[in-house]
Amino acid sequence: MVKVKVATTSEVEKGKVKQVKVGEELVALYHTENDEWYATSDICTHEQCNLSYEGGRLQGLVAECDCHGGRFDIKTGAVISPPPMEPLKTFKVVVEGQDVFVEA
Repeated sequence: MVKVKVATTSEVEKGKVKQVKVGEELVALYHTENDEWYATSDICTHEQCNLSYEGGRLQGLVAECDCHGGRFDIKTGAVISPPPMEPLKTFKVVVEGQDVFVEA
């Protein structure tokens, strides 16, 4: 596993999503209202839309795709409501001081 610095804690407001790049992969970095950090693939498995579009739609631990309303558990990547049928890839997030890292 490689640990890649993708942001600082002040770059992503609570309840928001930011697109970051880990190698060649687009990743959605989530900062929950409870000050937890998660990361998934940024591309919805249904129609290739970005989950981070305009700060994303995040409610608790659920991300919603702006294109067709598919919902995913950001902790596990599991589909919560269709139209997506395939889960999202997830990544481990590590916060060290003010630095946010994604392990890939």
